[in-house]
Amino acid sequence: MSGGSPLRVLEVLGNAITGGMESYVENLLANLPQWIETEVTRIHLKSSISRVRKIGNNHQILGFVLNDGIPIRSVEVKIDDGPWQKATLDPANTKYSWKLFSYTWERATPGDHTIVSRVTDQDGNVQPTADDLKRKKTFLEDNGQFPRKVRIG
Repeated sequence: MSGGSPLRVLEVLGNAITGGMESYVENLLANLPQWIETEVTRIHLKSSISRVRKIGNNHQILGFVLNDGIPIRSVEVKIDDGPWQKATLDPANTKYSWKLFSYTWERATPGDHTIVSRVTDQDGNVQPTADDLKRKKTFLEDNGQFPRKVRIG
């Protein structure tokens, strides 16, 4: 820890008692560690399914992509243990906007299902799975695929 040891803190506290509160605050502020952000990072690829709605005999899966402006190669949707299927990006998306996507789920069977999306950028970077991110410590670092449970009636 930068700025002093417990003994230095006791010394500053002792000065506050004898030198007044203003001196105490000045000494305290001078000895606090200073945090300086030294890294600027890019947002990592992230997609998520936000809604499933019934349209006629089909279901429409809607979601969004967050990225750093590198063009998107593809967004895909997986239902249960099926293959990855290409989703459609909204043509109104812009370089730095949330990119909306949709997928038409035909012949959805009644019951519980797991759906998940993943995004790949033009450089070949693929949104990771949760297993790929085990070392991440906070939700702010988590850009992993986010499976959703849905029930079709």
